Amino acid sequence: MKRIALFITIVVLFTGCSTVRPPIKEYTLLPSYTPAHDSPASFNGTLKLSSTRSIASLASTQFYYLKEDSSINAYLYSKWSDTPSSMIDRSVTSSLQKEQLFETLIPPTSSATADLILESDLNAFYHRFHNGSTSEGFINITYRLINPKTKITIASKHFTIIEPSPSSDAKGGVIALGNATHNLSEQCASWLTLILKENKWIK
Repeated sequence: MKRIALFITIVVLFTGCSTVRPPIKEYTLLPSYTPAHDSPASFNGTLKLSSTRSIASLASTQFYYLKEDSSINAYLYSKWSDTPSSMIDRSVTSSLQKEQLFETLIPPTSSATADLILESDLNAFYHRFHNGSTSEGFINITYRLINPKTKITIASKHFTIIEPSPSSDAKGGVIALGNATHNLSEQCASWLTLILKENKWIK
């Protein structure tokens, strides 16, 4: 019996060692690098972009997908190169630089003061599935434009961005969330433009 048990143990060990797991694929979302316009800044002031805050489950590089029963799971062999918040921040910064709405954009790590501060809270950044056959990139985020001197919120905007996925796998989710992130960045820039016009800071 001992020999049989030893043989089974050896077989199990060799079987486990011979199982080859696929390598983990790492994905990133690159911001749009469209050349900036030649026109000068529209608002003669500075904007500081605070780092986007997110719910605990999104404060990592795990690549999550959301099922129709509202359960959240992570892809086993796919992950992000950075947190969703950081990738969104880079994309929004790129869009604002392209539009040249502000004289200067100040990064979150800077100790410099600014005329305005843009805060944000990320509530969802998922590859969301429907009916087991279709899926989409799903982003839910709120932005607030703050006057740092008065601590008053000048304006706030809640964005829900949905983009269809070309396939129901991790790669399809990356494409959908990439499109959703670019869409969000453009909408955020348009919203800020509207706020600046409403406050007569630009024409």
